[in-house]
Amino acid sequence: MFLNKIIDVKGCITQEKYVKGKSPGEIERILGFHSGRLSTGMVVAALSAIPTNDQFDLLGYTQVAEHRFDASKLKGLEVNNLKDILRKTVFTRYGLNRLIKIRPNTSHQNSMSDDDQYPPGLGVPQWKLKALIPAKVIAIVLPGQRYL
Repeated sequence: MFLNKIIDVKGCITQEKYVKGKSPGEIERILGFHSGRLSTGMVVAALSAIPTNDQFDLLGYTQVAEHRFDASKLKGLEVNNLKDILRKTVFTRYGLNRLIKIRPNTSHQNSMSDDDQYPPGLGVPQWKLKALIPAKVIAIVLPGQRYL
């Protein structure tokens, strides 16, 4: 992996402003990764395109992990209208509001329960990419470094 490489990303994303300048341990607590998950480093990639409505799902905030998110609570809401609003007013490709993917160097551990592996985070917005979206590697954070 190297800086400026274009990679395809999928899964949970957030905005850069919530993790910029933080240590891996702080990012774990913010996003809801188990302690030590980012201790071997991570890659930060900024989305190169704003996802279309059918390329992402609403996930709420990181204090509720994806496996605990109850999408049935969205019934009766105009989900596509909410997605349109996000795409027009929140999602961006520039500045600290840009959408990013944190890719831990330590992969998902099938031997751990989802509750242990993804504890409640501190509550920043998150969305789930259902489709692969190109993203540019903007940081490679090595063990012991902060995401600057």
